[in-house]
Amino acid sequence: MALDTDDEILQDFLVEAEEILEGLNEQLVELENSPQDADLLNSIFRGFHTIKGGAGFLSLEAMVNLCHKSEDLFNLLRQGERFVDADMMDTFLKVLDILNTMFAEIKSGQYPSPADAEVIESLSAYLNNDSAPAAAPEPEPEPEVVEEVTPPPASTESSSADAPADDEITDDEFEALLDQLHGNSAPGIKDSEKAPKEPPAPAASASSSSNSDDITEEEFEALLDELQGAKKAEAEKPVPPPAAPKSAPSPSTDKAVEPKAPTPKPAEKAASEKVEAKAAPAKQAADTSVRVDTSRLDEIMNMVGELVLVRNRISTLESSFENEEMAKAVNNLRVVTGDLQTAVMKTRMQPIKKVFGRFPRVVRDIARSLKKDIDLELRGEETDLDKNLVEALADPLVHLVRNAVDHGVEMPDVREAAGKPRQGKVVLSAAQEGDHILLTIADDGAGMNPETLRRKAVEKGMMDEDTAARLTESECFSLIFSPGFSMKQEISDISGRGVGMDVVKTSISKLNGVIDIQSEVGVGTTLSIKVPLTLAIMPTLMVMLGEQIFAFPLVNVNEIFHLDLSKTNVVDGQQTIMVRNKALPLFYLSKWLTKGRTDGKKPEIEHVVIVNVGTQRVGFVVDVLLGQEEVVIKPLGALLQGTHGFAGATITGDGRIALILDFPELMKVHANRGY
Repeated sequence: MALDTDDEILQDFLVEAEEILEGLNEQLVELENSPQDADLLNSIFRGFHTIKGGAGFLSLEAMVNLCHKSEDLFNLLRQGERFVDADMMDTFLKVLDILNTMFAEIKSGQYPSPADAEVIESLSAYLNNDSAPAAAPEPEPEPEVVEEVTPPPASTESSSADAPADDEITDDEFEALLDQLHGNSAPGIKDSEKAPKEPPAPAASASSSSNSDDITEEEFEALLDELQGAKKAEAEKPVPPPAAPKSAPSPSTDKAVEPKAPTPKPAEKAASEKVEAKAAPAKQAADTSVRVDTSRLDEIMNMVGELVLVRNRISTLESSFENEEMAKAVNNLRVVTGDLQTAVMKTRMQPIKKVFGRFPRVVRDIARSLKKDIDLELRGEETDLDKNLVEALADPLVHLVRNAVDHGVEMPDVREAAGKPRQGKVVLSAAQEGDHILLTIADDGAGMNPETLRRKAVEKGMMDEDTAARLTESECFSLIFSPGFSMKQEISDISGRGVGMDVVKTSISKLNGVIDIQSEVGVGTTLSIKVPLTLAIMPTLMVMLGEQIFAFPLVNVNEIFHLDLSKTNVVDGQQTIMVRNKALPLFYLSKWLTKGRTDGKKPEIEHVVIVNVGTQRVGFVVDVLLGQEEVVIKPLGALLQGTHGFAGATITGDGRIALILDFPELMKVHANRGY
């Protein structure tokens, strides 16, 4: 039987469970470093307890059983009866993996499969070691409570008279009562130990009517009513005491007590008012956020994009009129549109912590399998960026972090011999710089040796020795992004195939990002990634080639200058220019992108735009520089699908269509170079 995925209760559970599972992934790794952190233990315990409760309501037995076992074990950890070790943490992480698999099954509309028997046995083994003696005293208090209370009840009057003095219970004790009723007292051993101390009177009244310890739900409801009535009677007791001394005879006091017992309604009303008063602030707090489907946000973003295009068009038209009032109105429109654009972009923003949260587990697992000791430091987790970018950056960052742990940080003995601490360090940070996000992955490992990289490139036949010798340090470091290039001698399940870093370069290029590597032998490696804040609206540099307008993504543009053609050189058949004592390849875009151009008389001065393509810099000659403009990226139509070298199209301020260039693809197609 399949689950009804449209059920609102199920959807609420999925949202809540997903958030809890994401938090548990990070909390469990943190617990291994702080095994006695009471707040952390309580937080993880509550996480398993909450998932168990929701799963139980939906009759997801497999998930309930697994969470129940984990909850029991965490209860022992909370009480200090056991302590977390590496093997226990391995078991907990397996539990989390199984829960994630179950969650995926539920999301697809299927009931979750039973957990791996080996994992259940591991949890049971940890529980049986210490929980048996701890659980033994638990059933004893219940019979003792009944025995203590059964002898005294001479009459119901005396029990009702004594009740107000003893029957005040706390919220925790009330929860324990519920657990005892439903047979779920195992997870809350502490609470169940407290519970028998307070409910002797209700037990007495129950035992007076029945000798059995089992009670029905109706009897339990009556028991609660009696407790509430007793508590409220005690609350009202300060009013009758003045009359009590006057009425000395005991029968009169008995009569006074009896009519009050069956009338707990005002007290219940007062209690319900208090509960409502307490619930009101929580309800107000909950109402401040609204869950919105992401497709609606995408629609709003598309409409704002169209508004930006209209604004650009109006701004262009306004420049042809010399009307002060119109200029003011257009400026006002520009400001309002900019504010609206910013506000809508913020609704699509998510903290990068959503991606960073998975890395403590990744680093812990790899370091444990490689027998390395590594500390991962996360910085700038609250940095916000576009939702689509958060999802797109997940895989590249996983590859980079795995690479830093596997290739970068040395074994503890090697580090100690080199005078470094045995524990290596990997720092993953994020920061906003203008309209871009800068991501940095740094390690204090062995670093990269340019000579080793040159030699490896020659061995793999990627280039000859002369070409390799001319490579700069930066170009040597960029070799690690080449397909099939790896410094590992042996292929393992972690690395060695030369695939990961090539995937990183391709993914970052698709996001219009730029990668930079800095490394020093014996000190470590720092890899920086620069990506735009959003993929929906892009700042561009507009240029002209002949009569056609093209847009350069501004994130790729490094610098612009005027070129004296007499200062170009030819190296290995490639025209180059010298920029700050570095030779850069030079290409004429008009030869690639426009038809009918003749190589007639060229001007002495040309406009050159230096562009970052992957990890390299390249110069492109253009005819006219139009300036910077924010554009909305539109996908190419069906007829142009598959056209290489273009990321999309947009409409300029004067109403014309401009193609947005994809430089890595452009270089691959026209220059036969992979960047």
